[in-house]
Amino acid sequence: MAAPQYGSAIFQGASGKTYSVDMYLSDVNAGSVNWDGGAGAGASSPTYWKAPEDVTLVDYAQVTGMTDTEKIRLTVNARPTMHVLRYVIHVSTIATRPALRIGFKANAEIAGIQISD
Repeated sequence: MAAPQYGSAIFQGASGKTYSVDMYLSDVNAGSVNWDGGAGAGASSPTYWKAPEDVTLVDYAQVTGMTDTEKIRLTVNARPTMHVLRYVIHVSTIATRPALRIGFKANAEIAGIQISD
């Protein structure tokens, strides 16, 4: 049975500004990640976040408890990338999450697809 949870993506802009973007994960295989569109992330939130400038994803953390999916495939402008975020190493309770340095261009529509193994 699906167990929806929340996460946060931290982006560092080329200007030095930091963007903390909340995410809602439905825990449904092939389901889209919902991103905070200004009122918090939830099941009806947008399915992408548009980068306001060149940004780098530097951290991703999520609440533990997902049961049906194990990872997120990042997409840009509706195209899959080679970047996969596996839940087990990005749980919010792990202080030693791996450093991320995934770059995105300004105006890119950053999205994610939930995947089960």
